[in-house]
Amino acid sequence: MSEVTDKPVDARALHLQLAVNRAHSAARAGDLDLAARLLDELGELDGPGEPGEVGRATVVAALNLRAKVHAQRGELPEADACWSRVEALAPDDPDAAAGRRTLAKIAAGRRHARPVVHTGRVAVIAGALAATVAGVVLIGGAVKLISGDDREGGGGSGSVAEADKGSERLSEESRRADELKARLAAIEGDRTAEAEQRDSALDEVAKRLAMPGVEIRRHAGDVQLVFRTGVFPYDSVIGPEGAEVLTEIGRRLADLSAETPVETTVVGHSVAVPGGAPSGGSVVALNRARVAAQYLAQDSDLRLTDFRLVSADQRRGPFPATAANAPRNRTVTLLITPKGPPPTP
Repeated sequence: MSEVTDKPVDARALHLQLAVNRAHSAARAGDLDLAARLLDELGELDGPGEPGEVGRATVVAALNLRAKVHAQRGELPEADACWSRVEALAPDDPDAAAGRRTLAKIAAGRRHARPVVHTGRVAVIAGALAATVAGVVLIGGAVKLISGDDREGGGGSGSVAEADKGSERLSEESRRADELKARLAAIEGDRTAEAEQRDSALDEVAKRLAMPGVEIRRHAGDVQLVFRTGVFPYDSVIGPEGAEVLTEIGRRLADLSAETPVETTVVGHSVAVPGGAPSGGSVVALNRARVAAQYLAQDSDLRLTDFRLVSADQRRGPFPATAANAPRNRTVTLLITPKGPPPTP
């Protein structure tokens, strides 16, 4: 019967394995500071005689995890030092070699460190260090340990741990962010198309309504027609030239609306007079808008209800409020606005 004894070396190995597992759990939860502190408390793992006493594979795994945590925190020289110690213990370790090659590229300026968002924290990981390094896979902000047996298809105690739930949440948030980005791009595309359509319609309105005696003022959302001379010599009595021009505009508006639907606002203007209200609009201005609408509709297929009638403030005539401009401000102006497409259900 073989003798069973408690060996100090077994206790040391168990302590090391437990510490590495705790550090791994902390790193997977995104607490890199705790993971680093737990690993630092283990001291110099690769000191004289240590690998043979506690197990070379466990020490290599601990150093690789420490290197990975350093890299995640942006402590690249410290990470390189840990991987160098791994190579001293296991010269053929592929993960340490891959990590050091990546760090060398960063140092040479051929790769840049990039931020990685963790659960509740932000760390820095160097470019491709998210790949498998020394049995450690970083997914999102999580760390997942893979033993050598797992990488070679083996089973047993080296089976792959479950995918980190934080990684799944990160993937879901990333997917949602991509969907939102696509929706915003689609909305922006629709707005751009609508803006282009509106600009084209405004250009068409300006071209079709241009005529002698009328000034076209093109704005971002409408076209304003301003008559160079006053349409109403006095009160709401229209002059012959104004009547003729308004009738022609009515015919053109009817033709235009058949191809490019528009809304027409007839704005009546008046001049402030002594003893009268200096602002707030006036009945005279509103009557002028009504008379102008009658001439716009009389020789066209347009109806009076197709026009919106408003009175402008006495201080807001089409021309500066001076005595010389008073005859020109006894008038109306027209605002032509293209009708937008019906809203998408």
